[in-house]
Amino acid sequence: MWRELIEQHTSQARFASPVTEQALFQVEEALGHLLPDDLVKLLGETDGVIDANGYNLVFSAEQLLQGNLEMRTYPALKRLYMSFDQLLFISDAPGDGNLFAYALVPEGRPDIFVWDHRTDNRRCVAPSLEHFIESWLTGHIQL
Repeated sequence: MWRELIEQHTSQARFASPVTEQALFQVEEALGHLLPDDLVKLLGETDGVIDANGYNLVFSAEQLLQGNLEMRTYPALKRLYMSFDQLLFISDAPGDGNLFAYALVPEGRPDIFVWDHRTDNRRCVAPSLEHFIESWLTGHIQL
């Protein structure tokens, strides 16, 4: 489903082999929470997606793990920004340092937010992962 959705909008996306259930379990265990169902399904089809310009449309499981752990534990970030413990970063904005994330609270919320690294603002940009992907690929994400 996810590959087909992406391929409807671009033929230039790069896909990876599906992530293993064991790798997903390790990510969830290390982060201390479950991953959203639609993200798990996407990673089950492709372990991350690179767009036509070489940017992460969706991080791989390893990028999810490493990036989120860094954002949550890096001392300089803790001094500069509100806590990132309630966010799950899944993608980066091309060239500007902003990141896209699920809000983990309340649990099960499907919205995708953009985190602005300049202001620490967190704003909803899409009501679901599917809408986020379509909006990114059609140029309708508002940063």
